[in-house]
Amino acid sequence: MTDVIDVRVHATSNSDSLSYLGQQAVSDAVGETGDYRIVGGTMVRLLLHVYPTPRATLRSTLDADAAVGDVEVVGHITAHLLAQDFSQEKSNVFAKDLGDDQRVEINLLVSRQGSVPGIRPLDIDGLGRVDSLPELRFVLMSPALRLHVSAELWGGQTIDYKTCVPDVEAAVVLKAHAWKNRRSEKDLADLHSLLEIREQHPDVAWRLNETGLKGFRKDTSLILQELGRNIIRKSSGLPVYGQLDRFRMAGLVARHVTSAQGS
Repeated sequence: MTDVIDVRVHATSNSDSLSYLGQQAVSDAVGETGDYRIVGGTMVRLLLHVYPTPRATLRSTLDADAAVGDVEVVGHITAHLLAQDFSQEKSNVFAKDLGDDQRVEINLLVSRQGSVPGIRPLDIDGLGRVDSLPELRFVLMSPALRLHVSAELWGGQTIDYKTCVPDVEAAVVLKAHAWKNRRSEKDLADLHSLLEIREQHPDVAWRLNETGLKGFRKDTSLILQELGRNIIRKSSGLPVYGQLDRFRMAGLVARHVTSAQGS
């Protein structure tokens, strides 16, 4: 999908409103020609508006996480966020108080070379240490979905902005690695929603079901196959979000993700 997709969203909580305001601030800071992706839980919520599915595991998220590939872009975004009256609390964390205990928070992430997993800080001249993830290289190399978002906030105000999110497969790669590193029930909920999108919309770009997987796709397959085996075992101790169906989750993995060990 290369055309701009119109998306209308309605905040169902104050957290949703703050997240949409954060996305708008990132959009204004990057500009229409900037190459970035909104990631994290917000990414999944937006993808569910593009690809509705009734069996998704919905959740709210407060902050806006944005990923970029070029460290030089971080300085540009930083300057523009500061011009929007954000304060720089850490090298990659920006916040803006709106009063009445409302606070918009933005986290910037950069991609990095290498195979060492998990978040690692990168030193950027003039800015300090910015969190980085290797799998963001895959995400930023994959085609973005470009969205025009019209968001009705919790108080009734409507804002409009353009933003970019990863495609569904890249989002699965990102969330699978996040789950491996954090074992968070929120990451598991997001993975479930993304696999439900694939189930409901089989025409989305998808290669995780191919043979001969390599690189980040192979790593993702290994992560998800392990998850599919363990989630149905009562002794695994894996936390699940809300009423997530463990057996359905395992079935979605088996249906849509090739076993890398046999690929």
